[in-house]
Amino acid sequence: MKVILLQDVAKVGRRFDIVEVPSGYGLNKLIPQGMAKQASPENVKAINAQSAKTEADRAASDNVFQEALAAIKETTLEIAAEANEEGRMFQALKVDAILEAVKTATGKEVLESQIVIKSPIKEVGEHAIELVSGDTQSSVKVSVVAK
Repeated sequence: MKVILLQDVAKVGRRFDIVEVPSGYGLNKLIPQGMAKQASPENVKAINAQSAKTEADRAASDNVFQEALAAIKETTLEIAAEANEEGRMFQALKVDAILEAVKTATGKEVLESQIVIKSPIKEVGEHAIELVSGDTQSSVKVSVVAK
């Protein structure tokens, strides 16, 4: 049975791939759980159009990411957070605060999924975070100051 995958499925394929699967697996698991739909000519045409749109959106997002990354590399992001006298924050720095700092510093928006914090930031000072989009990865300095 040929199906069009609507999401990545382990050991089967990636999103928008047209794959051959056993009929029982396709009819009893993939299709009922919304992970795939049958590969009829109409569905294939619709998925190809949707795939092209998604690819165009991804390319636009990558361009915005590259522009933001170029602007951020020149500066250090500064974030104010509540902390005690020893410099320990009351709660770990959240991705939302980093998103806001990037938008303020560059005027560009990056996606939440593009920010990677390797270890929780719980203290005032200089920290490094990663900005990742596809194969592009860059380290950015974040300066956390007490309010």
